[in-house]
Amino acid sequence: MLSADKLILAIQGINVTLDEFGHKLNNYQESPHMRIGRKVVNRFAHQDIAALEQLLEEVDQEQMAQTYRRLNAIVIKDAIHSLNKSYPLAEEDSEFLTTYLYAIESWTWFELYLFCNTMPFLSNQDLIFLSTSLLEKSKEFKELVHNRLYMKQGLLNILSELMERKLFSYIPIFEAELERMLRPYDVFEKVSWQFLKKMSVFLQTKGSNQKEIERFIQSLQVLENPQLTSLFELRFQQYKELID
Repeated sequence: MLSADKLILAIQGINVTLDEFGHKLNNYQESPHMRIGRKVVNRFAHQDIAALEQLLEEVDQEQMAQTYRRLNAIVIKDAIHSLNKSYPLAEEDSEFLTTYLYAIESWTWFELYLFCNTMPFLSNQDLIFLSTSLLEKSKEFKELVHNRLYMKQGLLNILSELMERKLFSYIPIFEAELERMLRPYDVFEKVSWQFLKKMSVFLQTKGSNQKEIERFIQSLQVLENPQLTSLFELRFQQYKELID
């Protein structure tokens, strides 16, 4: 049986990447999780809560194991909660998610994706433990382009979640890892990280840099991405409520 590193070398020897190999293995079809995930991202970017609630109903009819239907539903609920903080997060969903994440010893891209998009369901203790464990897994995840993207997005989400919970003392280790991973072409990640750094100051100084943040959001219009600007405006409003 091939070990993981030998498998990577073998795949490289037939001139395909690991991502391409997995895609071929899946008969060139996008996995149901990716298909659902793309719908979540699109509807979240447009802040379309009604469409996310509709997707929640659709996922319940998906032809997949009940465990995965429920986990995908939790991702959708998290997206709704991120847009509307009054949307409740059920304790039984938190327990189910936490049990699942701890039970999987070797995370795949799905567990990484799941963790990155369900953090509000986790307790402070579980968030910190699983986030720290993720740093230990980062080397193996960086082997795949797809996973590197999720790692960067995951680190941004961890930093955002720590700020929202005002767990500022844990931020430096995740900040350092993110900055090591960022590349010149990571425009979205760099813009998001600039925004979060400003929000960290905002939360710790009770809004002393509010004007600076407003100017920063205004400057994003040059990117011609109204959904991104709108999401930053929403997050800014949510952060303001944390200090009111």
